[in-house]
Amino acid sequence: MDIHDNENLIYVNEAPGEKRINKGNVVFLCLTVCFCVIIGLGGLVNFIAKDRDFSESENRVLASFPKLTISSIADGTFMKNFETYMSDQFVMRDSMISLKSYFDRLSGKREANGVYIGEEGNLIEKPSKYTSKKAKEMTKSINAFMKKYPDIQKMVAISPNASYIYSEMLPSGVELHNQYSELKGILNRLKGENYSFLNVTKALKKEKEKSRVFYLTDHHWTTRGAYSVFKAIADRWSLDRSQVKYKFLTVTDDFEGTLASKTGIHDKQDKIEICLPENSAGSYIVSYESQDKRTTSLFEPSKLQQKNKYEVFLGGNYDKIVIDTVSSSRATLLIIKDSYANALIPMLTPYFAKIVVVDPRYMTESIHNTMDEYNFSHVLFLYNLNTFLQDTSLVDALK
Repeated sequence: MDIHDNENLIYVNEAPGEKRINKGNVVFLCLTVCFCVIIGLGGLVNFIAKDRDFSESENRVLASFPKLTISSIADGTFMKNFETYMSDQFVMRDSMISLKSYFDRLSGKREANGVYIGEEGNLIEKPSKYTSKKAKEMTKSINAFMKKYPDIQKMVAISPNASYIYSEMLPSGVELHNQYSELKGILNRLKGENYSFLNVTKALKKEKEKSRVFYLTDHHWTTRGAYSVFKAIADRWSLDRSQVKYKFLTVTDDFEGTLASKTGIHDKQDKIEICLPENSAGSYIVSYESQDKRTTSLFEPSKLQQKNKYEVFLGGNYDKIVIDTVSSSRATLLIIKDSYANALIPMLTPYFAKIVVVDPRYMTESIHNTMDEYNFSHVLFLYNLNTFLQDTSLVDALK
C-alpha cells in the first residue's frame, strides 16, 4: 500500500478513483464523537447523581425537577423549566463555566453574565438600568413612609457601585451612565421634616486613595469602604466618634465573591476584615426572630468555611434582627437595608441602645408593624444603587 501525505490530504494509491480523505474532516469527526461521548456520559451521570439544591460556586438556589402536568406541557412551561433544570443540574456545570470564561477572554470578550472583566483583575458588576419611573416610585414610597413619622431623625444613604468608583478599571470602550448624577436625582426627590439625604460617593472616593473600598471578586464594598460611610453617617447625625476606637481584624485572605462565581474567573482572591469597636465583646445581644436564635456576636465565623464568606457579617440576610446593646444612649435605630449594611452595622452599636435591622426582601409584613412595636428615635435607609433600582419588595414593605 502506497500512502502519501500532501497538503493535508491522504492519498491511497492502490485504489484508483478512491475518494480522498480530508484530515480536517477526520479531526472534526473525532471531536464530534468525543463531544457526544462527553455529553452522553454527562447525561448518564446526571441521571444517576442526586440533584443539588444550592450552588456554592454561583451562590444561588438551583432549579429542581419541574412538576409534570397536562397544562404545563400544553403551555410549554414544562419544557422551559426542564431546560433550566438540566442546565442547573449538569454535573460539570462549574467547570464548563470556567472553561467558557477562559475561551471568552482569549477571544477578547470582556463581559460575562452581567460582569465586566476589568483591568488588573477587577471584576465589576454591570450597573442596573436607571429609569425615572423607578426612581419616582421608590422615592414616593419613602416620602410617604417618612411623612407618618415627622419627629424621628431620618436618613437615606445610597451608595454608588464599583463601576463608578473604579471606572478607570473598566474595559476600554465601555461607556456607563453617571451614577453620581443618578444619585443626586434620587436624593433631590426626597422631602420631609428631620430628613438627611446622604450621597456617600465623596466618602468612598476619599477612602479609595488609601485602601480598597470594593472587593476585586465581589459586588459588596469592603469593610474599609463601609467604615468611610459609617463616619459620614455618624458626622451627619452628630454621633460623638471621639469616645470610641475601632480596630480592624483580617479574618480570611482567600475570599472569592459572587462576581468570581458568575464569571468562572478565579485568578484573584480578596481578604475580609471585620471592624470592631474596642472593648465591645459581650456588649450586645443579637436576636434573629424568625430563626428563634440569640447570640452575643454580630459575626458568624462558621461562614468563613463556606463559599460565600461575606456572610461572616450577621451570618447573612434575614427579615428582622434585633440588637440590644449596653450603650448608655437612649437612642434607638431602625435600619432598612440591603446586604451592604451588614458590614457597617457593628460600627453603630456604641451609639444606640437598640438597633432593629430589617431587610424588605425577606419580610412578609409591613415595616409599619415594626415602627409600632418600638419607639425609634432614628431611621436609616442604607442601600447600594444597583439593589435600590432593582428592588421589588421595598415599596410593598413600606405600605
